[in-house]
Amino acid sequence: MSKRKMKLSVEERIQIVENYLNGQSSINKTAQEAGVNWSTIKRWIAIYENEGPTGLLPTKKNRHYSKERKIEAVLDYLDGFEGLEAVTKKYGLRNKVQLQDWIKIYNTHGTFKSESGGSKVSQTK
Repeated sequence: MSKRKMKLSVEERIQIVENYLNGQSSINKTAQEAGVNWSTIKRWIAIYENEGPTGLLPTKKNRHYSKERKIEAVLDYLDGFEGLEAVTKKYGLRNKVQLQDWIKIYNTHGTFKSESGGSKVSQTK
């Protein structure tokens, strides 16, 4: 079981996302009614579009990405063809902050650990 307490149940999250996708509600109105930030609703929508309703279930573990995949995502963004949200969605990341962390690592010449989850890094000297 996840250590984080969810403010809304999975069923409520799914209903919110489906109402938006079906054009029954706007993100701002839904966020206000649910008592969450609009960016949270946008993140739920992206997860739902990438993973389906099961993507909104609580997770027990962090996902792990290969060094190559991290670099590929960063380069896609830095090449300027797509924005943060588009690259996040393309690579199935759950949050654009993850990509932003990878970009910082890349731009400071850090090295990605291929076995690490999230955005851990070891610096090369």
